[in-house]
Amino acid sequence: MKFSENSDQAADFLRQAVPTMVKHEIVPNPLNYTLWYSYYSNAFPSLNKELDETIERYGTCPPEVGEALFIQHITQLDKDSEKQLESFHQAFSHIVDDLSVSLDKTAEQTTGYSQALKDNISELGTHELDSAVTPVLDQLSENASAICNANDEFQGQLSAAKMEINTLKAELENSKKEANTDPLTGLSNRRVLDAIYHQFVEENDDSGELAFIIMDIDKFKVFNDTHGHLVGDQILKFVGQLLKKECKSPLVPVRFGGEEFALLCPCYSIAQAQQVAENIRVKLSALPFNNKRTGEKIPPITASFGVSNKRHGDILNNVIERADKALYAAKSAGRNQVMLAE
Repeated sequence: MKFSENSDQAADFLRQAVPTMVKHEIVPNPLNYTLWYSYYSNAFPSLNKELDETIERYGTCPPEVGEALFIQHITQLDKDSEKQLESFHQAFSHIVDDLSVSLDKTAEQTTGYSQALKDNISELGTHELDSAVTPVLDQLSENASAICNANDEFQGQLSAAKMEINTLKAELENSKKEANTDPLTGLSNRRVLDAIYHQFVEENDDSGELAFIIMDIDKFKVFNDTHGHLVGDQILKFVGQLLKKECKSPLVPVRFGGEEFALLCPCYSIAQAQQVAENIRVKLSALPFNNKRTGEKIPPITASFGVSNKRHGDILNNVIERADKALYAAKSAGRNQVMLAE
C-alpha cells in the first residue's frame, strides 16, 4: 500500500471521492472510501482501470466487486514481509485518520449547499413570474427537493460511516498494540526492538551511542521440569514486571523469546548498560518466590547477561550476536553474572 501525499493532497483526493460515490450510489464505508481515495491518488493504476470498467458495466460498484478489488489491489502483501505489513498498517491508519476529518468537512459543506438551494427556490417563489417560467420553476423546485432529500439520506450514511471509521480507528490501534506486545509478559516484542533500532540509526546518522543487553534466566528448562510450566509462566511474568519497573525511558525492555529478554539502551554507553544489567541481576536474585498453588518456596531465580554496544556500520544482528557471545561466556563462567562483549 503506497500513500505518500501530504494532508492537503489527501483532503483533495477525498473531496473528489465523495461526489463520485454519491453520483454512483456507492455506500460511504471505509472500504469504499479507500478504493476511491486510491482512485484519485492514482496509487494503483490497474485499480483505476478496473473501477472505470466496473462503473461502465454496472453504473455503480457492487459491494462484492469492491471487496474483491480492495483485496486484489490494496492488500497485496508478501505474507513473509514484516516491513511490508507494517507499511500497510501505517498507510491504512493514515487513510482512516484523513477520512475521519474529511467526513466532518464533507457533511458540513453538503448541508450548506442543500440549505442554500432551498432558500434560493423559496426566494424565487415570492416573486411574480411569467406564466411560461412558472412550470420551469415548479420542475426546478421538484428536482431540488429530490436532490435535498438525497443529500439528507447521504448525510445519514456519512454519520454511519463516521461511527464505523471511529470504531475502525480504535481497532487499528488495538491490533497494532497486540502485534507489538508479548501476550504473556506484556513487554514489547522483537518487532518493536527492530523498529526503534532502525529509527535511532536514521535519526543519528549511524553515529549515536547505543548499547544492548541480552539476559537469559539460568537453568530455566530444569526449573520448568521441576515446578511445571504454569509456575514457569509466573516467573516469566514477574521478570517482565521487574523490567518494566526498572527500565525507564529511553530503555526499551522486550521479550526476546522463551526465557530470553533484551534491553535496547539508546544513548547509553556500554559501561552504563553494564550497570543497568548488574542492577537487574542483583534485584532478581534477591527476590523470594513461592509456588502460588502449593505455597512451596522456590529457590532464588538468577539470570546471566551479555552486554554489547553499537559500532559504526552495524546492523542490529551484529549488535545482538556480540551480546549473545558475551551471554554465553557468562553462562560458561558459572551463570548469574554480567559479561561485556569483546
